[in-house]
Amino acid sequence: MKPLSILLVEDEVLIRADMREMLEKAGHMVCAECGNGELAVKIAKENVPDLVIMDIMMPGISGLEVAQCMYSLNIPVVMVTAHSQPQMLQRAESVHVYGYVVKPVSEKNLIAAVQIAYARWKDMYSTHQELDKTKENLRNQKLISQARSIIQDRLGISAGEAHKRLLQESMQRQTTPAQIAQRIIEKIKK
Repeated sequence: MKPLSILLVEDEVLIRADMREMLEKAGHMVCAECGNGELAVKIAKENVPDLVIMDIMMPGISGLEVAQCMYSLNIPVVMVTAHSQPQMLQRAESVHVYGYVVKPVSEKNLIAAVQIAYARWKDMYSTHQELDKTKENLRNQKLISQARSIIQDRLGISAGEAHKRLLQESMQRQTTPAQIAQRIIEKIKK
């Protein structure tokens, strides 16, 4: 696993120092650390860490609320807490937490949670990118199909010939067939 840039958020200074030592010993870099949720969000926006390790119970904004903010920033979170009750786990799951470590934190458990959480996040991120690309391709195919039908109807030509003309136009204008299709559809709507 590559070394990660980690934001460490824990209001208990001694626990934070111990976790920092564990992470650095494992080759990771703690890019920043703090003891409250509001500052964590600000730091995350400025530093864009690879991962955030955070206590659930903190002054100000709770770790669960901060985890939701981190999710919107596309930064995975590992929660560290003294609370292992089922309802706390469910709340952590609902805000897209990728890992959960119960105090007292051992080096072995922390490093394992970091590694698994980051790997799960990378897989999820990759899946989201593929899904977005597939949606865009489908949208483009729909536009091209609509434009091809318009060309076919207006000029009284076959679907193959209409598609060929659409491709020729996109090459002449040095743009994508989907962009040409969008222009054709917009002209018809006017």
